[in-house]
Order: sequence, then C-alpha cells, then structure tokens
Amino acid sequence: MSLKFEKDKVYLMPVFFGPSSMQVEPWEGGRGMNDHFQPGEVNVVQVTYETDRETLEAMIPECYTLNDPYVSVTLCEFTNLGWLNGATYNLININVPVHFKGERDDLDGDLVLAMFENHCDPIVGGRETMGYSKLYCDIPRVRNVDGKKIAYASSWDFRFMKMVVDTTKPAPDAETLKKSEARSAGKMHYKYIPAVKEYDEDPAKNFTTPAIAYPTILPKWKKPADYPYPLRVPEVTYCDGSVEFYEPEWGDWPTYWNVGHGLASLKCKRVIAAKVLTYDEPCEYTTCYRLR
Repeated sequence: MSLKFEKDKVYLMPVFFGPSSMQVEPWEGGRGMNDHFQPGEVNVVQVTYETDRETLEAMIPECYTLNDPYVSVTLCEFTNLGWLNGATYNLININVPVHFKGERDDLDGDLVLAMFENHCDPIVGGRETMGYSKLYCDIPRVRNVDGKKIAYASSWDFRFMKMVVDTTKPAPDAETLKKSEARSAGKMHYKYIPAVKEYDEDPAKNFTTPAIAYPTILPKWKKPADYPYPLRVPEVTYCDGSVEFYEPEWGDWPTYWNVGHGLASLKCKRVIAAKVLTYDEPCEYTTCYRLR
C-alpha cells in the first residue's frame, strides 16, 4: 500500500511520514492548535535608519513600490513559545516600508528582505510555506551594558552585523518611526521557489526559472473575541542607536555572500529611531495570503 495524501492536511517535506505535526486540528493523544497559540514573551531591540533610495529600490520586486528609504533591523528574543512547547529562539528581521497595488489589493506593508533565525524549525515553518525570506545564523543573547543593549549576528564565524540600542539617549525622530509603522498592514514577502528542469532539457536550465513567484502578506494580528489567553500591554521605550553590516569576502560567507554584500550596501544616512519593546506574541500564522 502506497502513501496516500489526505485531503485538507498540511504536508511539509519530508512527506513520507504523514501530515505535519503542526496540523490545525488536535491529533490523537496530543495537543491542538489552540495550545500552539499560547503566547510567548518577546523582547525586542530595533534600529530604524534612512539609506540610499536608489540602492534600496534595486532590491524591491516590481510588484512593490518603496514608500520611504527606511531600513528597520529588529532582533527578537522569543521565550516560552506555545507552538514550540515552551522552547526559545532568536531572530533578526530586516524590513522596508513598501506599497502593493494590484487587481484586488491596495495596501502598505513591511517587506521582509531577510529574516535570520538561530534554529532550523522556525525557518522551515515559514520559508517555503508563507514566502518568508528566512536564513540561519548565530544570534547570541543581547548584552546589557550601562544602559546599552548590544547585539551581534554571525554565520560561519563571520560577524556580519552589530547593533547598539542606547536607552540613555533620546530618539532622533520617534514620530517618523511611529507613523511609518502605523500605516503597515502587515509583513509582506516575495515567495520564490526555483523550478527543476524537464528530462530532456539542458542541465544549465536547472533552477534558473521560477516554479513559484508571487507576493504574500501576513496581516497584523487581530485578537479574536474568544482568544483564551491574557496578553500584557506592550512596553516600549524609544531611544537612539546604531546598526552596521560588515562587507564579507566570498570566502567568509560563500553560501550567502550576495545577502551579506547587499546588506552592507545599505549604508546609514541617519538614524530615525531605536526602540526597546516587550510584548506577548500569539504566533498565529494561518492568516497569510497571496497578494493579487
């Protein structure tokens, strides 16, 4: 008897072992998705800065238009996550404010250029399914020194980012940051999976065209009336900060030199604002949809 794919079930590679463990409904002897939505605590440090518009626009797919040449670099420490049975991981999100105007949708959002995470499972859970541009890297805990929060990121022992959030200094332009974030409808992406060549085609054609290529969005979460868990009031402090991306040699980061080079090209013209934020995250990702 061969493997039978069950209708309306979620399958992820490897498919040979049945539907995903992150299935929406409860499974026998296990816990249901409602338990997965039990919120975790998120501690955030973020720096938003202005960069060169022309350099940034060259990275944006044609379906989007750049609203402002702003880059937000956000490090999140997730703890006690329901969907990971209380486990912890860290991520760094790099996004820019864009607008999408299509046949149906007309809205602003934060286009995720890259999202680095320090565990495989959350990468796999969003990269191909929702279109998140997720990559692995080492993200140590944020250091706290004399009112400064210091963060690093590295891959293959190459440190490609340093961020400092200085809570002892005021934000240069907090109102601009607040207005930019308020207009966003959610996190936008560009889902791209390369195609495999046909049997009789030239091997040089392998992976050079897309099998899938379209924009997606994960809308901002809205608390349902029947949400069963308490959520804390977010605690936010606006302040000053800095972030720097270091230019790699190809040998420093051979698999993603292009990413490191691109990030290093986004030079800081001025810091708009930094912030420190603590909030509860329900991690509800089933509302992601394709933009049209």
